[in-house]
Amino acid sequence: MNRALVFLYDLLVLTKYRITVVAIFTGWAALAVWDLERACDWAWVWPCLLALFLLGGAANTINQILERGKDALMDRTKARRPLPAGRIPVWFAWVFAAFQLAVALAIMQGVYRSPLAAGLVLFTLIYYSFFYTLWLKPRHHLNIVIGGVPGAMGPVIAWAAATGTVEWAPVAMFAVIFLWTPPHVWALAIQVKDDYARAGIPMLPVVKGVDETTRQIFIYTVVMVAGTLALPLVSAVFARPAWVGLSLLLGAVFLLWTWRLWRHRPLMATMPLFRFSIVYIAALFAALVVDAARSRP
Repeated sequence: MNRALVFLYDLLVLTKYRITVVAIFTGWAALAVWDLERACDWAWVWPCLLALFLLGGAANTINQILERGKDALMDRTKARRPLPAGRIPVWFAWVFAAFQLAVALAIMQGVYRSPLAAGLVLFTLIYYSFFYTLWLKPRHHLNIVIGGVPGAMGPVIAWAAATGTVEWAPVAMFAVIFLWTPPHVWALAIQVKDDYARAGIPMLPVVKGVDETTRQIFIYTVVMVAGTLALPLVSAVFARPAWVGLSLLLGAVFLLWTWRLWRHRPLMATMPLFRFSIVYIAALFAALVVDAARSRP
């Protein structure tokens, strides 16, 4: 592959672009709930989506800078990620992160004139890059529970950019993503627990074992699905057909799957559940967009 293309791909790897795309979509779905017409005005909306990508990119780049020594010990990261592999120097990664953050802040303040959105961008980066990466993740096996805040901030930040406020609807969307994060991440953590153990990262399967992790996955799934089904009782945004139908259908699948994972011996493969969880969260937020379109006069 051409060296320039390899370099550009390595920059994308620093942003953890696959994870970041999910945050962008959830942010856009929040804008569709707020005002579908404005959310489909791409000239107006693309800077917000770019800012969300750059925020995720900056936070994930700093995360990889700070964890490069641990990444070098894990089979799944030591060759793929450019810092432990030595393909990008650390100083350049710091510059890349600072540039992404500066542009994201400039968009929120300069294009949308929302100090609140800019403040939330800065809060999210500090929380993930420093509080989670430096302090929480190396110290406690429930790191991903408390550390799920940054990944759930997309709807809140997008709403704040559009309106200058934070209201119930984006907070509820935040809560859904926050509750979804532990079962999603733990399904992957079981698969790569030996890597985490080698790097000295106290993820739940390493500290408490696989059996306890599968039990926790099921418990968190129960809470998550119950939360999605309870939202129609408190907000009309979630009381529409697509959300209710998919919450019931996909929630039932998620519950059955995680219950079987917990009770099944020998252990079932967890990567299919990990992939399904991505489909689950994307489908729920797509349902919000569908419902917003159907409810237009």
